Amino acid sequence: MDLNLITHWQPRPGRVVDWTASVDAARAAVDAPIAATPATTMQERHLRRARATAERGEPQSPWIGLAFDFDGPFDVDVVTRTLEHYVRRHDTLHSRFEFVDADDAPDALVRKAVAPADITLSASDPAPLGTAEAVRDHIAARFASETSALAWPAFVFGAVVHDDDTFTLFHAVDHAHTDMMSMLLTYAEIRTIHDAIRAGHEPDLPAPGSYVEYSTRERERAAALTPQSPEVVQWAGHLMASGGSFPGFPLDLGVADGPKPAIGSRFDLADAAECDRFGARCKELGANFVGGVFAALAVAERELAGRERYLALSPVSTRENDFLFAQGWFINLVPVLVDGAGATSFAELAARGQAAFRAGKAVGAVSAQQALETVTGAAGTAAGTAGGDLTPPPIVSYIDGRRVPDNESFVSTRATGIVGGKDTTIASLWVNRVAEGTWMAISHPDTPAAHESVGRYAERVSQVIRTVAATGDYTISVPGGTDAVAPEPSEVTA
Repeated sequence: MDLNLITHWQPRPGRVVDWTASVDAARAAVDAPIAATPATTMQERHLRRARATAERGEPQSPWIGLAFDFDGPFDVDVVTRTLEHYVRRHDTLHSRFEFVDADDAPDALVRKAVAPADITLSASDPAPLGTAEAVRDHIAARFASETSALAWPAFVFGAVVHDDDTFTLFHAVDHAHTDMMSMLLTYAEIRTIHDAIRAGHEPDLPAPGSYVEYSTRERERAAALTPQSPEVVQWAGHLMASGGSFPGFPLDLGVADGPKPAIGSRFDLADAAECDRFGARCKELGANFVGGVFAALAVAERELAGRERYLALSPVSTRENDFLFAQGWFINLVPVLVDGAGATSFAELAARGQAAFRAGKAVGAVSAQQALETVTGAAGTAAGTAGGDLTPPPIVSYIDGRRVPDNESFVSTRATGIVGGKDTTIASLWVNRVAEGTWMAISHPDTPAAHESVGRYAERVSQVIRTVAATGDYTISVPGGTDAVAPEPSEVTA
């Protein structure tokens, strides 16, 4: 699956159909009772930040989106029933959150839940939009204005019906209810439901699991934390070692004078055969593919910026077996620290990269913010409010798309994840392995310096991986050595 910033996605033109909550469903949402289950701690921080951002009148993009094609013919009744079936299956999509008072008291935020039987959707009349830009602007406006988790629904659905008897389904939902893995599951599930309904039978799907139930478990675990909990101790050590923040991108992004609009660039790192050879060599060195990727990133930072100590925050899944097919925010950021001191080759770092990733996953049930709140709470100070939140850091994500259901159809359906873009000073990385190879998407400021820097960085990571695949190792050069020739970065497009 591809990944695009909404500002650079190029949908095909056509007749746009939008789905919204029916009048009866909207009324049911207004009258929905307060549910006993609270938001997760991550949801609560997200919602407090969203409220504070809105109060300041600042733009925000807390949604995650998805778009993919269907072969026709387009049947509005079939798609409506498909979307209703999908939404009713997932209890997080029935939820809306509300602040019942203006204070930041722990119980100020409540969940309200719409009964699944009350959820119905209404389709609009088709509206012809003749250019990709017009379609994108329409969809971007809906994603920005109709996905708040402080309202219901917090999701958007629509379709672009094309002249060649195909259609593109688009969807977005507030991050409080989803993550990128959930979106990959959405892709497979909606396709399965649609095919079944069009064929006239009930969809055969596994039980979805309950994110609301997960919320209860997550709160119970968070409440049991103490300053002596191993996860808290490990997080505290990372926060202290990094001065309470985390390292940024190792090269100049051209933002000394302030944030700049975000843009996405994509780089191929290695083809399928090279990935197979690289992975096999990593195994020989005591690592998996992901450990080798972090070792390659550590080598790149060592050569380009002289950093012997590579520290990244990487998203990992917190899904348990009960929630394998659930929609929700099952992601936590974990520290991945690769100590490169004394290493002269990739072979010396591969196992360290794997050990670093494994150590990070060991604290995967506890976020840095939970650790901070536990320590400050024990000291009698507050860190749970929006003002006490850690600044969201740049991330380094790795996803093996070959393990995702229905992944073999990504190319034929032009499937793409879509994320919002806003002014930024950071660069975040997504490393994605698919059947065709491994590629890296980098979201970064749209400045000449950043374009040059992310090109150099991606080329160096690719050089490490391809050299290991070809020769079995890579010799680390001294900082300040000759840089490889960087390819021209390309904007991320569908």
